[in-house]
Amino acid sequence: MEERDPFIEKLHEKERAEEDVYFAKRDRELLPKLSHVTDEDQRRNIRELAYMRCPDCGGRLKRVTHYGVSIEECPTGHGLWLMDSEMHTLTKRERNSWLARQFFRPKLF
Repeated sequence: MEERDPFIEKLHEKERAEEDVYFAKRDRELLPKLSHVTDEDQRRNIRELAYMRCPDCGGRLKRVTHYGVSIEECPTGHGLWLMDSEMHTLTKRERNSWLARQFFRPKLF
């Protein structure tokens, strides 16, 4: 069985916490704007500002296809985002990869 490095685990926890803080801050800024807007065009504009953006740089995510699966990626290389259905398509096709092992772990009971 593979041992997990506690430092790496802590680093991942820190990254997730930083993402949570980023999105909470962004939501706190956007929610008051949405609640005061009465015009539907303004609501649409605000939604457009927040929709499909990279959490790191704020760039608009672009849809690309890799190996037959459409995903969203940051144009400056900060990451890839997959929907649940896209992730399952990849994991089913790549049954023996590290990715599939994360999603299809054997049940211990």
